[in-house]
Amino acid sequence: MIQYFTEHPNLHNMTYIEHFCFSSYLGFQFLIAAIYAFIHAIFPFLFETTSTDYANLITNIIDQKNR
Repeated sequence: MIQYFTEHPNLHNMTYIEHFCFSSYLGFQFLIAAIYAFIHAIFPFLFETTSTDYANLITNIIDQKNR
């Protein structure tokens, strides 16, 4: 049973806790990006580049982790 929780993190050279923290951090970044995107949808003159900025940020975070 424990392999279900450790197999994927181990493939990425992480412990379960490291993977939990990293994925939670990414989830929080996605949540913040989604909030900005919804605000931008209503008020197009606000946060004009924020979705792209967050996409680049998240991509950089993942790329750095994979090095």
